[in-house]
Amino acid sequence: MGLWGLCGLWLWRPPSEASVEEWYSRTLYRWIEGAVAPWAATLPFSAALALFAAGMLGFPLLWVGNWCYRRRVKKSAHWRGLWWGLKWGILTAPAVFLWFLVFWGAGYARVPIEERLGLDTGIITEAEAADLRGQLLAVLQRDLPGDGGRDVARAVAAVSKALELTIEAWDGKAISLPRTVKATPHGLLLVNGTSGFCSPFTLEPHVDGALPDTAFVYTAAHELAHIAGICGEAEADCASYTAGLNAVDPYARYAVALRMYAALAGTLADEQRKAAFGRLPKTARQDLERAAQAAKHYRIDWFSRLSWRAYDRYLRSQGVKEGVRDYGRGMRLFASLWRKGLARFPGESGGPGAAS
Repeated sequence: MGLWGLCGLWLWRPPSEASVEEWYSRTLYRWIEGAVAPWAATLPFSAALALFAAGMLGFPLLWVGNWCYRRRVKKSAHWRGLWWGLKWGILTAPAVFLWFLVFWGAGYARVPIEERLGLDTGIITEAEAADLRGQLLAVLQRDLPGDGGRDVARAVAAVSKALELTIEAWDGKAISLPRTVKATPHGLLLVNGTSGFCSPFTLEPHVDGALPDTAFVYTAAHELAHIAGICGEAEADCASYTAGLNAVDPYARYAVALRMYAALAGTLADEQRKAAFGRLPKTARQDLERAAQAAKHYRIDWFSRLSWRAYDRYLRSQGVKEGVRDYGRGMRLFASLWRKGLARFPGESGGPGAAS
């Protein structure tokens, strides 16, 4: 009952955002991540997927086995075998929820990035959008990968290092991130329309193994941002964009810039959108097409719709008011950082805010 009481206390009398920010996100979480993430990264398999399989398969098997034992050996009534599984389900549910909160989930309640960094999150004007697309196109053209230039492991490690510097600049406290992400079996995530996930129980970043190289890198950047203690999807996008553009590896910069350019161009009207994508180098257009083909190949539409509805409700339950629409704020947050001079493109001394 004590565990249920702690869960109820969090749900009905949660701590303030300032308390979560100071004592959890900038203190306790960094201790936990510093201890757990490096250990999990050394495992040659996904501990998260292993735990999930054990829970989904092992617990029902134990339940059935216990029921059979009680019926055949102890000659107990049917309801005793049924009650065993229900009892342990009730006992373990609050422990799992608290594990989620302590290891990662409490970060949903931290101070929003807009308040932490004092951002003006107004809409991106047409002039700013055109400027951003131009800057991104320049990055893509300059860092276009040639023969032998697609070292995924090196690019992911470079993004991880750049994220450490970004988060330290934002929070004023250092954090150490894994240099690798784990690839899931092909299609495991794409089947429901997602590309990657961060395990809140083992602090492992995952990317679907069926994604082509460039999509793998920019998805890894997003998942690593979650490991850095950023729970919201838009904030994770923003952090991955800021760090990816300033990674020392050119392929990392290219991959993240391509995702950003596609996000901006995707908001344009039909003819403008076609023209914007037409300005991309042929290699960049091919990378986007390969990612789209992989997604289409594995996605099961009805399952994807159900999964995204469930995820939308999950995000809203964690205080993300826009649910899955929160993904759309990533570029707006980046533009706010850039406007203030807190994010820059390679070669820039700062954004327009720093130059004025």
